[in-house]
Amino acid sequence: MIYESRYLRSFLSLAIIAVFFTAVGLSAPLRLATLAPKDTSFDKALRRMGQTWKKDTNGKASLIVYAGGSQGSESELIKKMRINRLHAALLTGIGLSEIDEGAAVFQKVPMLYRSFEELGYVMGKMTPVLEERIRKKGFVVLCWIDSGWVRVFSKNEILTPDDMAKSKLFTWSGDPKQTDLLKKIGFRPVAIDSTEIVSSMTTGLIDTVPMPPFYALATQTYNTAPHMLDFNYAPIAGAIVLSEKMWVRFSEEERKAMKAAALETGKEMTASGRKESEESIRVMRDTWGLKVSELDDASRGQWETVAREAYSYIRGNTVPAEVWDQMVKTLEEYRSSN
Repeated sequence: MIYESRYLRSFLSLAIIAVFFTAVGLSAPLRLATLAPKDTSFDKALRRMGQTWKKDTNGKASLIVYAGGSQGSESELIKKMRINRLHAALLTGIGLSEIDEGAAVFQKVPMLYRSFEELGYVMGKMTPVLEERIRKKGFVVLCWIDSGWVRVFSKNEILTPDDMAKSKLFTWSGDPKQTDLLKKIGFRPVAIDSTEIVSSMTTGLIDTVPMPPFYALATQTYNTAPHMLDFNYAPIAGAIVLSEKMWVRFSEEERKAMKAAALETGKEMTASGRKESEESIRVMRDTWGLKVSELDDASRGQWETVAREAYSYIRGNTVPAEVWDQMVKTLEEYRSSN
């Protein structure tokens, strides 16, 4: 009887401890990471979203934000979410396409979208399809954002595709299809992690990089790449994603509140990101001497020719054929009515 009593007490103690740690685990802060530099509008918006989550879920969902690539490249963020070392991330279209290649239909297709209106229309039609594809890979999309256009920054002035063909062009490591695509259309890509861009520009490993202007300003890329080609290379599109295994731990009411806060944050990021993008160009040009080059009609025609050549490789390779075809149909639908 004494042995049984001790056994029962030990069992109850372990059960209480297990319940305690389970409760703590459910209410512990979610860990979200992003490449967006610390103290930018994106970083601040994510922190405010975390505060809203905490308030609207009675403390069950709060957020720790790791900004500035402190948790590694987007590939590493995705790997960490899969093993529960991170729970969420603000990813660019490049990172999202590592989860599902369909997401490449936005940021990895050069010179496809002519305006924010075109982009917004296509995103409105395509994102439900992409969300379902991403959900099947174990991630939930909480909101989509765009924040302006990628521009081309370079050590030497670039005006034409021939100029770029002579450069050492950054491309994301871990994406052999994109590297092969760039080679097929005549460029010399150098595949490295996004967190190594600044050091690689300094050492000369690369000398040309397509990137968001606000990121070029935050990382002082204009010091080693003092030229910018001012045309809409590709939209800066992305999303806040959460691992599904973490998402299902919250009640339906809590998920509804978290989704609503994320959607508002996405709208805020889109507005502030577009504004920051243009403001960053102005600051780099007026304060730091960035040399901004614009395209004439002849040069623009050359870039459009290269882009059309790229599309034949992108369909079925970079972007799944069924996603590409739906995007083309949607884009043509918008252009025919506008």
